[in-house]
Amino acid sequence: MTLVLLTLDYMRATLSIAMLGYASYKDLKTREIHDYVWLFPAAGGAVLGVYELIMGTLSLADIILSVGFMAILSGVLWHLQLFGEADLIAFLALSIIHPRPPSFRFIGYPPLLFSFTLIANSALSGLLAAFYTLASNLSLSTSVSLFEAHPEASKITKLGLMFTGQYMALDDIRGPPFEYPLEIRGELVLRPDIWDDDKANKEFRILREKGRGRAWVSATLPYIVVLFVGYLVSVLYGDIMFTVMAYLSR
Repeated sequence: MTLVLLTLDYMRATLSIAMLGYASYKDLKTREIHDYVWLFPAAGGAVLGVYELIMGTLSLADIILSVGFMAILSGVLWHLQLFGEADLIAFLALSIIHPRPPSFRFIGYPPLLFSFTLIANSALSGLLAAFYTLASNLSLSTSVSLFEAHPEASKITKLGLMFTGQYMALDDIRGPPFEYPLEIRGELVLRPDIWDDDKANKEFRILREKGRGRAWVSATLPYIVVLFVGYLVSVLYGDIMFTVMAYLSR
């Protein structure tokens, strides 16, 4: 039975890696991902789930807990506009593919609820992306004054932008859906408005008309790529947060 479960988990991991790998590629290239990228792997995961229900190695409660937890938490994050619709669907698809923690031999602490581990590890992966953005901005600051156009901005705003934005040359800015302005009506903001492309293009046009050479824009790494990294960590390593907590409690 253990070998059967392990085989099923390898099949699930293959589905997930193929899904997230292709989605990451499309997100980087076009920022557009068709629904079938999520639907077909999720359908395959559902078939594996039904097979396990028949075998008795998975209960309906496991599926409800996995999908329900992911639907509620990711739905709240989507409602707060912390990520887009594709990210929400990706999380839901993964919760269907992995209705229980994989039976792999983890390096770190094994996931108790895979949906929670996936979200937590993806959040930590996002922090790594933020530190990469910080390093990039610090490198640029050796040759360019990052806040030359906004010397009045608060220290908190400047610090936040160092982690979340990029000070790009306007000639290099492609605009939506790749970059969104973090300068709105002459003021610096920490969160881009990714829901209104016309507004974003208008702000970029205003900046160009003012003769600006550079502008602050949103960091361009799409969240699907961050999620892919978080997933790989979850299946290869385990739960980072619980691993750290277990280490600190010794």
